Amino acid sequence: MQGTFAGVRVVELAQFVFVPAAGALLADQGAEIIHVELPGGGDPYRTLKIADGRITKSANLSMELNNRGKKSISLDLKSAEGREIFLKLIETADVFLTSLRPKAIAALKLDVEDLRARNPKLIYVRGNGTGFKGKEADKAGYDASAFWARGGFALALRPPGYDEPLRPRAALGDHASAVAVAYGMAGALFKRAQTGEPSVVDISLLASAMWILSADITQSQTQSAAQLAATTAAARFPMTSAYRTQDGRYIQLMLLDPERYWPPLCRMLGVEHLLADPRFADVAGRTEFGGEIVTAFGAAIGARPWSHWQPIFEAWDAPWELVKTIHEVASDPQALANGQIFEVEVEDGTRVKIVSGPVGFGGQFAPLDPRRAPHLGEHTDEILEELGFEAADIARLRRGAVVQ
Repeated sequence: MQGTFAGVRVVELAQFVFVPAAGALLADQGAEIIHVELPGGGDPYRTLKIADGRITKSANLSMELNNRGKKSISLDLKSAEGREIFLKLIETADVFLTSLRPKAIAALKLDVEDLRARNPKLIYVRGNGTGFKGKEADKAGYDASAFWARGGFALALRPPGYDEPLRPRAALGDHASAVAVAYGMAGALFKRAQTGEPSVVDISLLASAMWILSADITQSQTQSAAQLAATTAAARFPMTSAYRTQDGRYIQLMLLDPERYWPPLCRMLGVEHLLADPRFADVAGRTEFGGEIVTAFGAAIGARPWSHWQPIFEAWDAPWELVKTIHEVASDPQALANGQIFEVEVEDGTRVKIVSGPVGFGGQFAPLDPRRAPHLGEHTDEILEELGFEAADIARLRRGAVVQ
């Protein structure tokens, strides 16, 4: 059994998370991803230290998550020999994948035209913070800035009465946007297979954020900021709100067919008197007087612990969920049953749990052959030998710091 992208070679000149995470998604499904790194420190994400627990005695968990299954070659792209080796590698590639800003790409002479001169069928995929047109194409962009802040999340998700912008979770925008990068690569590969034409694919963190918040952005044409904020107010939407149990858990309702679910929910919660109230006879009334329903539902659910409500809700065929902690999500039986968590063995034999990509092919989400992230330059010799370099040539290149 082969992965969906088996036989595809991607040369990845990218750093940190946004774009490399997309390479990991294709690696999971059989693509050969060659991560090109500079001699010395390599991808700066390898040594990033922000005291968040990513670096353990056995592994850098973030590197494993975003670079599993790849190969690493270390090249000095500013040297003539290093650049020529890179171009020889490009001749063998299906896709060039990069997160370098346009001015850096231009300085290295690795623009579309430069690479297509060596490989006319090369698919060129690039990701940055704010897009490749306009005055800010070269602006530095990370998920917390270009996606979360500029993309609107920091304020759009802010609860009523909270003045400060919300802080994002680590790499949230990067991983959301990496799916778009993977989609771009897959689409370009499909187009080339159908037509023979290679594509240039552009993805930005800002564009990804705008797509994810596109319902809000579209509605902003007809609603003020205050009106948009009101669309999340629990008092208007009692059938799609979260309610606190006596022991501090929350039950999230998502009952988009209110006529169907309104009567059984009232009976389940022991608030049948709401069914007789003419104010709540239809959806319009339940929206207008939603605050009273929220209060009644909240009091009923809040009077009992989750252990009381669990068998009642689990027996009810309706869209609801218990609000989970991250640790609960990590051991969710449905996620485990569908293969959304898998293990890789790192160098010292420790097994590290990794989250798979969100798309399964043939029911397979995790990679068929899970492999750890490579060390800096781990595959340099292997790749150079494939390109025709002899052992003596490789030794000379290493002495001259052209490769590592």
